[in-house]
Amino acid sequence: METLIVKPKNIEELHFVQTMLTKMRIKSEVKEQNKKKQLKKEFLDSFERRVEQVNQDLAGEIKLKNAFDLLNEL
Repeated sequence: METLIVKPKNIEELHFVQTMLTKMRIKSEVKEQNKKKQLKKEFLDSFERRVEQVNQDLAGEIKLKNAFDLLNEL
């Protein structure tokens, strides 16, 4: 199916459009236009995975490189 891009001027218009699409049973999703906010969200989403890797390293399950080893590769 086709994609429609809607650019509301303010939050009220965004909520109105979302409400209408929901009532019409049309699937929709909101994507952040601000790249900085998107990068921050991606960083926070990947944080849990990185904490798990550190825990695995501390338990001896995997071996992570330290900063010196990483710099020596460069």
